[in-house]
Amino acid sequence: MNIKIDDLVSFVATVHHQSLSRAAEALGLTQPAVTRRIQSLEESLGAVLLDRDTKPPKPNALGRRVFAQCEQVLREVDNLKALVETEAVPQGRLRLGVTQSAAEVGIGELLEAFRARYPALDVTVSTRWSGDLVKQVERGDLDAATVMLPRGTDFPPALAARHLMAVEMVVVSMAGSWPERPEPYRLHDLRHSKWIVNPDGCGFRARLQRALADLGLPFHVAMDAFGTELQLQLVAEGLGLGLATRAQIERSRYRDRIRVLPVTDFNPSTEMWLIHTAAPGNLKRPIELFAEAAVATFTVGGADALAA
Repeated sequence: MNIKIDDLVSFVATVHHQSLSRAAEALGLTQPAVTRRIQSLEESLGAVLLDRDTKPPKPNALGRRVFAQCEQVLREVDNLKALVETEAVPQGRLRLGVTQSAAEVGIGELLEAFRARYPALDVTVSTRWSGDLVKQVERGDLDAATVMLPRGTDFPPALAARHLMAVEMVVVSMAGSWPERPEPYRLHDLRHSKWIVNPDGCGFRARLQRALADLGLPFHVAMDAFGTELQLQLVAEGLGLGLATRAQIERSRYRDRIRVLPVTDFNPSTEMWLIHTAAPGNLKRPIELFAEAAVATFTVGGADALAA
């Protein structure tokens, strides 16, 4: 069976307009051309669809059932075209991935932005470490993700990757626990300190651990804790040092009880990237909004701009 879309279109138009001539006019075809297409559909199906004893020809009982099915098929064809047309109205499901730190400070604003601009989209958000997100987008489990990885990272060739911004990560301590001094501290000065960090799998934790190991310094973990706000609370209570972005510190309820501890030989800052499949189709514009929301999340004062 070789059914042509043009044949379906001609048959549906003829039934809609109840006239071969009006269907031909609507389609920009000649009446004989529309007739040939309907005959081609009938040959493909091995069934007569129009009662040609009536003037104009009308669908018979089977033709009415085929007409209803043809309408459904053509709607699905339109949806299929929309998937690959970047300017088509975004609809369907959009699966996004964000890092743990992004989820903590901006997930509410992100979802509100999508609900306001793309009400037809069913948006789901997953939270993972950056390396896991890259794998999920590559497998097709996610449509797009923002990840925190160093500049120069090699992404899988099947993915489109775009640099969004530099993310400044700093060492934080309880306010007043370390004296102010003209020169920055060094990791050696912090060798007896304990750290409050994410569990294994976090890139920031891994970079700190490598930096200490390269200097032959111990890595003392006071607590593995998911969530920057919890970590900042523990830092504010003097239980150890932590890592946080400037935006996370700005939004924290503990910002007046912690301080940035300048460290000259350790820079935990990183880069934010947007990754997605090479041909996002009608999800292109929502993915761009996703990128804007992610940047606002890690920009000081950016949450207000996103909400506006």
